[in-house]
Amino acid sequence: MNKELITLLDYWEKEKGIEKGLLLNTLESGLLAVYRKKAGLSEDVNIKIDPETGDIRFLDKAGQELPPPEFPWKRIAAQTAKHVILQKLRETEKFTVYQDFKKLEGTIVSGRVERFEDNNVIVSVGKIETLLPSIHKIGNEHFRQGEPVKVYVLEVRKPNKGTYQVIVSRTHPDFAKQLLQQEVPEVRDGIIKIKAVARFPGDMVKIAVTSTDPRIDAIGTCVGENARRIKNMMKELKGEKVEVILWDKDVSKYIMNSLSPAVGKEVITDQTKKEAIVITDDNQLFLAIGKRGQNVRLASKLTGWNIRVLRESEYAMEKKPAVGMIEGIEDKIALELAKFGYSSIKSLAEADIEDIKKIPAIEDELAEKIVNKAREYRRKIAEKAEESEKSENEKNPGIPVTGEDKR
Repeated sequence: MNKELITLLDYWEKEKGIEKGLLLNTLESGLLAVYRKKAGLSEDVNIKIDPETGDIRFLDKAGQELPPPEFPWKRIAAQTAKHVILQKLRETEKFTVYQDFKKLEGTIVSGRVERFEDNNVIVSVGKIETLLPSIHKIGNEHFRQGEPVKVYVLEVRKPNKGTYQVIVSRTHPDFAKQLLQQEVPEVRDGIIKIKAVARFPGDMVKIAVTSTDPRIDAIGTCVGENARRIKNMMKELKGEKVEVILWDKDVSKYIMNSLSPAVGKEVITDQTKKEAIVITDDNQLFLAIGKRGQNVRLASKLTGWNIRVLRESEYAMEKKPAVGMIEGIEDKIALELAKFGYSSIKSLAEADIEDIKKIPAIEDELAEKIVNKAREYRRKIAEKAEESEKSENEKNPGIPVTGEDKR
């Protein structure tokens, strides 16, 4: 057993990078604990394992060698050695993983799809298995075993906290941010700065950039010739639309740019509430709002401002309840609805007709009529937004529209 033990320790030191001396100390402590528990070895006796031969020597407190005990210590050593060393090996490996990957937290690494567990994907990065949870996959993307994949190191857990120490993601906003850094040397060199990222994984990501060198066009540089750099990102993001927006220290300009590809006419800001109203022409309204409201919601996330988009005619009626914009609802009825909390079209469309009937100034028949009108109004807005989005995609298939395009 002695020769085999030393050969094994030498192998682990070479292949796993775990010091032979550390493993020997661990084995000595483990054997002592077993000898004392199972064979009643005196507390005054210690053991030492020869690092060259693997021989076990029993020592007194002064370090003098003692005769071996009468119990079957060799058999116990053989049974204990493998268990103790493997346990220490696992602990050391986990600690090594933690140390190595903690430095990579917040970065992109390349791996390979190892296997699948439920809806989760196990991705091997070097010799380490990482976990890509289903909620961190982009949309309904599917992987094949052995397929290369890029992932963002989201979290590195300390040893003994979960089966997998390294959790990775493909939906984190910084995954898109770092993909742009990889594609654009000027971003890596700090000539172009990424100021903010807002993302709906699988659908769209907006990235605000600015140039520290007035001679460098931030948008054109990031997009690349024939949109090559952005197309490479979109391929990695499984078709997710990528829009590069020009950041501006002027908040109004930045907000206007953030609504790209729509073109706004004016921005009215409320600094205290950090709210903004963007006024657009009728033909730009649905483009600014976007499908399912995604464009304006992303713009709000990107800028940190609560953005509303209105037609000029709507803005003129801002002092009136929004439901007053629905054809057939008189101003006095709109004001009455507003008193009871139904000032927005959304709140009226989602209202229970029976609740509207309880408003004194509104008759039962009228209540049903105005709620249905509100619902029909919202349906038409949604349809127009979808048509506008489809039209824009047909005009610019696969090519990102940026904040620069509207100047």
